[in-house]
Amino acid sequence: MMCRGNWRIHLVSLLGGVALLVAQPGAAWSQDMLGANVNGLMAFDFATDYVTPRGLHVEDEGLVTQPLLLVFWKLRAAPKAAVTDITLTTGLWNSFHSVKSGANPSRWNEIDPILSLGIKFRNGLALDTGTTAFYTPTDSYATSAHVDFKLTYNDRPHGGIAINPYVAYWFELHNKATVMFNPATSSRGSYLTVGAAPTFGIGAGATVELGTFANFVSSDFYQQFDGSDGGSGMAVLSVAPKVSLPLKFLGVTHGAWTAYAGLSYYYLNNQGLLDGNQVLSGASGPESNVTKFRTGLSVFF
Repeated sequence: MMCRGNWRIHLVSLLGGVALLVAQPGAAWSQDMLGANVNGLMAFDFATDYVTPRGLHVEDEGLVTQPLLLVFWKLRAAPKAAVTDITLTTGLWNSFHSVKSGANPSRWNEIDPILSLGIKFRNGLALDTGTTAFYTPTDSYATSAHVDFKLTYNDRPHGGIAINPYVAYWFELHNKATVMFNPATSSRGSYLTVGAAPTFGIGAGATVELGTFANFVSSDFYQQFDGSDGGSGMAVLSVAPKVSLPLKFLGVTHGAWTAYAGLSYYYLNNQGLLDGNQVLSGASGPESNVTKFRTGLSVFF
């Protein structure tokens, strides 16, 4: 496993190096600068592992490729009004794995449709509400649906650093989004997220983001081997530093390209979550500490 893990880290590092080598200093781009009421974002993420925001360690072998497509439909743009922006977002997220896995083994592990509505206020507050569904072509679990609400304060940089704190609430609407051992004792659950995305520039157009969050779950969100509740309280703590560089060579006529690389560390602190991950990863015992390396490219157009 050690050799396998090393080659995955080296491959992700190589992909990151290639992306960063073509990065050149350039101006920051925005939806307003590109000038349209309908815009899109494509991102291609390459990682050593697939770890969900809920701490589920879905894949720990091979290379994980996760493309994302979002389309932004601007419904309101009024910079001087109390509500400055209303945007509807639609999209699709996928997860492809170089190693086949699942009940019906496949390299196509998951596809999630995305629908959300974002409202921005002049004072820097932003309110987002969205719904998702998790579907797997491997037939490993029943398709689940969820909804979340997120309140973010996009503060102005102080000393070159913007903290961007947020709070979010996420709950299950249909079926479980976690490993279920006993359907008879399982019920839909929820969690509260408290986080921040401190961001600062390091010169030449590059930025560093130190995404940090903690999930506080309801007692029934995870389930233990024996079918009892996993327990309430803080279940996941994550720190994810990421370096991003704008790519100038195509300009804005072909979209705003960005290369990024980073790592994500997860501290897992819930017995139900640890039990579920033993099933997902096949580990011989509970793993409270998980780290993944990632790199990728994104284009905003």
